[in-house]
Amino acid sequence: MMFTDYIFDLYGTLADVCTDESPAVFWEGAAWDAEAFGAHDTGEALRTDYLRLCADEVRLRALTLPGVPEMYVEPELLNVFRRLLCAHGADKSHAEAFASAFRRRSTLWLRPMPHALETLDALHKRGARTFLLSNAQSCFTCAELDALGLADKFDGILLSSDAGMKKPYRGLFELLLSRYWIDRSAAVMVGNDAAADIGGADAAGLFSFYYHTWQSGAHPNALPPSCREIPDLSALL
Repeated sequence: MMFTDYIFDLYGTLADVCTDESPAVFWEGAAWDAEAFGAHDTGEALRTDYLRLCADEVRLRALTLPGVPEMYVEPELLNVFRRLLCAHGADKSHAEAFASAFRRRSTLWLRPMPHALETLDALHKRGARTFLLSNAQSCFTCAELDALGLADKFDGILLSSDAGMKKPYRGLFELLLSRYWIDRSAAVMVGNDAAADIGGADAAGLFSFYYHTWQSGAHPNALPPSCREIPDLSALL
């Protein structure tokens, strides 16, 4: 079957990334970063406040999205960083810089997946459109798309933090389809997460390609009939 529109997941599919926010040393470093913007706290206190505000942002955003189950509501983490700094008297304009520092400090590595860039270029040369649909935070991802060389590779981008909802919720897929006039019968989802990417695509009536990577976790016992597994991204060609 020939597809005219390819919808890609980002992290674990096009981007090989590893982040770790669990060590105490990470939170001590983040607290040091926050101090540069006027906040004064210990690492453990910052972690406690961060997790509390993340949960609160989900609750607040759910109020603006009637009909979206709270388990599929995505917070805007930039609001969390604003609130963390404002609680200590820091200027709101520092939130983006703090978010960037937070992400850099937690990132162990970030690089394109094998064949990612050349596959996207080849699909465009064929006349296909490519889209990004990712459970991701714009305050982190916009800069990382530049760093990965992916920023100009898509005909449209929809991030969960901007939409307020996340995969596998069908509404996120429907929003992408309607926003960019995508014909679902000629579109395919490419992802490494059997539940979020493949299950969500199947619920939205989309064909999909499953790409198993180290970030996928255990290999799924079964994939829906609408899905085919590929060994790597070059198989799309």
